[in-house]
Amino acid sequence: MNNDQIIQKIKTENLKPISRYIFLLRRVLVWFLLALTTIFGAYAFAFFFLKTLYIDFKNWGYFADSYNMFLIENIPIIWVLLFGISLLLMFYLFKKTDRGYKHSVLFIGSISLAISFLLGIILSKTFYGNILIERFENERAVDWTNPKSGRLSGEVLFVDDKYVLIRDIQDDVWNVDITYILDNSRYVLSNSQIISIIGRYDYENNFTACQIMPFNMDRNRFKPNPSNKNINKINRNNILVKDVCDFVINNR
Repeated sequence: MNNDQIIQKIKTENLKPISRYIFLLRRVLVWFLLALTTIFGAYAFAFFFLKTLYIDFKNWGYFADSYNMFLIENIPIIWVLLFGISLLLMFYLFKKTDRGYKHSVLFIGSISLAISFLLGIILSKTFYGNILIERFENERAVDWTNPKSGRLSGEVLFVDDKYVLIRDIQDDVWNVDITYILDNSRYVLSNSQIISIIGRYDYENNFTACQIMPFNMDRNRFKPNPSNKNINKINRNNILVKDVCDFVINNR
């Protein structure tokens, strides 16, 4: 298209020049959104790192009927999706910049992933580590305080040959029958102040222990705390819990 054709096209379609301030605004907006999406990716990684530190993968079978369900319920998928969205936005926006068109999708994705990953580590060790750590610990304690599903955890208050008193995260005191537990559970009980119990719910505040494990958590987490009274728990009958008690109590 020569100059005469260009001029004729401008006259015919009544085209008007775009202000340079519009281009400047677009450029600023693109880089602002670019930085914002990278930060969202870092936030996703930080939350993911912290959350996974407090997931009890070793005993996942006591919380879900399948490993996949356990991951879905515990790992914050929403934050993983958020990072994926931010990565797509970063690719789209970076392509709009002056030099972005020169780079491949792999290059842009790698740069975004690296920046978000590093920022995520920094955030998880500084800002988020001080704010969310208590929340995640409470979630873990709540998972282990679901008596009707065969799980109970708390601080040991009193120990006898046949029973033990423990206080759970909701400040309720439980009378736990330890008649059937094996020697390894008795060893744990004698050497741990905070314990988790696999067993059978008998009736209100009474529980029969089948297996006792140490619970690696701050003792203060089980001190009287009125805010824990409003914790909602999901009751779920777990096959593995029933199998443990069937083996210990009925020798089957």
